[in-house]
Order: sequence, then C-alpha cells, then structure tokens
Amino acid sequence: MEPFDNDVAKEIILAELLLREANGKEPLSSSPSSSSGGIGGEEGHQQQAMLKDVEALVSTITDTPVAAASIGQVYKANIPGKGDVAVKVQRPGVRTLVERDSELLLTVAKFVESLPALPSSSSTGDAANKQTRLINTELVSTTKEFMSRIFEELDYRKEASNIAQFSSLYSRRDGTSKDVSVIVPKVYTELCTENVLVMEWIDGAKLSDVTGTASNTGEQSSTVEENLALVKVAIDSTLSQLLVEGILHADPHAGNLLKVKLEDDSVTLGYLDFGIVSTIPEQVRDALICSVALQVFSRDVDAVSSLFGELRLIPQHILDDDEERAALAEALEITFENSLLYPEATAGEDDTTAIPDLKFDKLLDSLSRLVPRFQFDLPPYFINNARALSTLEGIAKSLDPSFNVLTIMYPYALSRLLKNPSKSEVVARTLQSLIRSEDGKIDRTKIRRLLRDSALISGQSKQRVVWDVLKTKEGRILTRGIIGEEVGTYFGRNDGKRNVKSSSNKQRRKMNKKRWYYLDL
Repeated sequence: MEPFDNDVAKEIILAELLLREANGKEPLSSSPSSSSGGIGGEEGHQQQAMLKDVEALVSTITDTPVAAASIGQVYKANIPGKGDVAVKVQRPGVRTLVERDSELLLTVAKFVESLPALPSSSSTGDAANKQTRLINTELVSTTKEFMSRIFEELDYRKEASNIAQFSSLYSRRDGTSKDVSVIVPKVYTELCTENVLVMEWIDGAKLSDVTGTASNTGEQSSTVEENLALVKVAIDSTLSQLLVEGILHADPHAGNLLKVKLEDDSVTLGYLDFGIVSTIPEQVRDALICSVALQVFSRDVDAVSSLFGELRLIPQHILDDDEERAALAEALEITFENSLLYPEATAGEDDTTAIPDLKFDKLLDSLSRLVPRFQFDLPPYFINNARALSTLEGIAKSLDPSFNVLTIMYPYALSRLLKNPSKSEVVARTLQSLIRSEDGKIDRTKIRRLLRDSALISGQSKQRVVWDVLKTKEGRILTRGIIGEEVGTYFGRNDGKRNVKSSSNKQRRKMNKKRWYYLDL
C-alpha cells in the first residue's frame, strides 16, 4: 500500500497531541501559567514541557516515512532530553476499512459454515462420514477472534501498554526475566494516543538484512558466527516467552528483530512492533513440553493424543468418539513422522536413539490442518508465532546447516518437567512415564536412554545432564526417590538370602555400587 501524505501525518500528530482532539482535553497552550487563572503549578509545568516536546517532534520529523504498512507508517524525529524517537501514525480511514472487511469476512464465514457435508459413497462409517457440515472448523468464532485482534492493533494506546508489559519482563533496562534480556524501546505514554505512538528510536539492522551466509554475502566467518549467535538468542528468547513466562511477542519475524550494537561493540537483540502480545495459558505450555518429551524420548503418539485431551486443548466430544480419537492419533503420527526426522539406524546398533531433526515448516503444515480438523483450542496467533520460529530456524540453518532447535528447547523442557510450576498432574505423570516401566517400577533401561538422548540433544555430556537435574530442588528429590526405591527393592529382594555378619563388606560394596549406579555414566 502506498504511503499517505506526510502533511496529513503532521496534521494527525498536531490534532492528537497539540489540540488533543482525540481525548477531549483542552488544547496545549503556550500562554504563561498562573495560580489564579488557567492551569498552574505542577500540572502547568507538565503541559508546558509536553508542548515543547510536541513542537520539537513536529519540527524535526523526517520528510518521508522510514517505514510504511497497511495500518500506519513510522517517522523519525528528535525531542530534546529524549533523543531520537520513532513516531508511528495511523493511516486515515483505516478503521472504517477494517470494519467493512470484518463484516465481509463474517458474512463469508457464516455462509461457508452453513454448507452441508457432501454425501459419501463409502459405507465404512468412519469419522469423516459423521460430519454434517462441509467445513468442520468453527469459522465464525475464529473470524471474530482474528478481527478482534486486528482492532486491538488499531489502538496505539494498547500497543504502548504492550511495550510496557513486555519491557517489565524482558528489557535489559529493567526486565525481571532470568532467561531473556533484550532491547525494548522506551515508550512515552504522555505522547501516545489512539492514532499516534511515540517511543525511543533504536538503531540497528534487521535480522532479515544481516543473516546471509558467508558464501552468498562474502562475510567473514566471525560475522557469520555473530549473526548465528544472535539468531539463536532470538529463538531462545521466543522459546522462553512461550514456555516460561507465557507473555509472548506475537510476531517475532526477522523484520521485527534488530541486531543492535552496544557501546562496548558487542551486539544484542532488539524488538520492534508490539501491536499484539499474546498470553499463553499454563495448560498450553504444559502440553508443548509434555508432547515433545513423550514423542522425542518415547515416540508415544497415543500418549500425546490423550495428553491434549487431559489439558483441555481438544473438545471432549472429539475424545469420546472412538473413531475421531483414532483419526487424531493417526494424524499426529503422520505429523511427527514428517516433522521429527530420525537418522537411519546403523547396522549393529541396539536401541540407540539418534538426535532427531525438528522440521518446523513440516510441523506448521500439519498443525494448520490439525487445528481446524480437531478443533484445537490454541491461543490467538499461536500458529503465527510458530511460523516466526520456523523462519528463524531457517535463517539459523542457512548459517549453520547442523543447527537443531531442539538443542535450545532442551533446557526449557527439562526445567518445566522437573519444576512443574503449574503443579500439573499431567506433567508429573509424563516425567514418571519416562523413567518407569508399565508396571510402575523404575526402569534402568529407560533412565539410561533418557540420559543418553538428553546428552545428544543438548550437546552436553551425560554427567552434565545429571548435574543439571541435581541443581534443582525437584531434581534432587526425584533422584533421592529413585535411589531410595532401588535400594529398598534390592534389600527386599535379598532378605533371607544373605548372612549379614559374614558378608557385610560385600553387601556394603554392592549397596554403594547400586547407590551410584545412575551416576556411573
């Protein structure tokens, strides 16, 4: 879409910030404040300072936008005391256009939902023949949800609030997250309205512009390594938002991520465009971790399908229907076969699990089919965020063909399985299923395999994997429980078969060996 006229943009800024037409307040005035008439005291000083900021902003704004999109466009300006700022101005008339589009989309959705299913010549009575509608997806509710998010983006005050929320968690300046520390622009809320957003200007290069391969761009290997490290930070940041905090930048594609150089010449990651920030519920985070763990370590599709039901991510009527449940299990098996690629087993290897390669593009293609077919209840923009992860993974693979996103996901999966912050029975049961046999007893083979596979995925030694477990309180409790249970089983099995007086030393040696069995790696 073509940029709108710059004079129109300045008129919107003046109307919203100087004349303050949008919020019904008195226009800012350059007349002196007084204690007896007009506005005086602290409020008067604040208005005078704001007036100067607005005048400086308008007088220094760039002649052309530095970025333009369908909803608005961005200019650069300078405010004394605040420095360079980015000024986002909404396109005139865009709200009316979106309202019309919304009505049209809802009309189409209602019509398509009303279409009956086509008659089937099959007499097998499978799940597909039970459909009464041509399209099983809830198109109307999906369309309403989608359009509600678009309307949110049309109110820049909401975006200002999103920036503040995101910054409080992840900003290098004052964020509380232990895993993510990135550049987040400071927002000047006193200069923000429904149609104007003013925030700190961040100098940097978009990741989409800096992540070419050395062979294609002639970059030195050190620069490629630097770019690869930054892409890994971007993926790491997105996974932490998705799996730990649950507050997620909903569109972290390479164009919204910046490579920012710091004063010490090091580089870090910067974020732009906070129109949509999503909240990921606990049960969705649990489902992600448990499904990955069950499939990667156990390849248990039936357990994954049951998991989605227990976490209420699929309607109960789907799970209660045996044919639909079977169809779900089959669809998940195909999804995992296409998206988790295991290397060919080498002749002579016994029960060795090589590290799988996660193909995000294949996963997305399958998810886009599964979500409407089985009415998955996922947060808005979840697929959009997964698509952004897929893009980042593609960039990382272009810089390092051996890159595997599972190596970054591993610590988050391990932490959530051990700590179980939501106190979910599903998470606790998933962890136990990875170390116990079907009869409920500790399975040494499973534990050995779990340690080995964790080491492969994380790229760390098995000793380091054990140490990662023991560093957490929950991991130490789990380890003590395993050792105690095994020692108890050992003594119970050997009661009556040993002479304590004559073989105490031998027993002690066996016990010590048993006690350290899981650390003898």
